[in-house]
Amino acid sequence: MRMVLTIKESRHGLWCICSGEAVLYDRLSFAHAIRLARGLAREEHASSGRAASVELACSEFTIALAHYAGGVNPQRAAA
Repeated sequence: MRMVLTIKESRHGLWCICSGEAVLYDRLSFAHAIRLARGLAREEHASSGRAASVELACSEFTIALAHYAGGVNPQRAAA
């Protein structure tokens, strides 16, 4: 199962990071929201091995910003 973090615009031109319907962080600048969401997804992938993604959601479309997929198995890479 993969984790998806979504960056959405909140009130007053600020941004929030959500996981599903849950708001994890709110009242962030746009750049800070992107950096924080990417860092959280990267840490989740590194610690659990699960795929993790970051998306920017607007009213008309969604843009994929980052995707951390499963790692390469060292034994398979050597074969």
